[in-house]
Amino acid sequence: MTAFQSMQEKLSATGLYDISPDTLVYAELMAYAEGLDLFFNELDELVRECFIATAESYGLTMRESMLKRYNLDRSLSGRRSAIISALSVSQSDYTYAGMEKIRDSFHLHGDFHASVSPLKVTFECTDTLTAGQQQILSEQMEKFMPCWLPFAFHTQA
Repeated sequence: MTAFQSMQEKLSATGLYDISPDTLVYAELMAYAEGLDLFFNELDELVRECFIATAESYGLTMRESMLKRYNLDRSLSGRRSAIISALSVSQSDYTYAGMEKIRDSFHLHGDFHASVSPLKVTFECTDTLTAGQQQILSEQMEKFMPCWLPFAFHTQA
């Protein structure tokens, strides 16, 4: 129901107003309704953008900016799942399974390899990345790795 229909229904029920298309009351209600419809449409969009599952534009962009995330999958569902995955990483994810969870949150493909001497974890990425993408992803993934464990990011290309 539009704002005009809602106002017309409520005012007609009182019997005080003649709300026919050739009256000033009708014209005034139409003017109010235009403004109210714009306002309600903006509110609907705001509510949609507040939730990751329904966000389509600035809601996702703001969260990606806040998380400082680069995501290889730029589709709507890929962006949503990357944000949800990033928010699900916790301090208890400093295990091999946790590292895989971090990798998956970036939509990357590859394997982790650990070496004892020197102590280090290396991620071998099988995706084709530019040098800039590799640098950004390396920096972002390193933030999630245990601080006492040196981390290296390599691509096969």
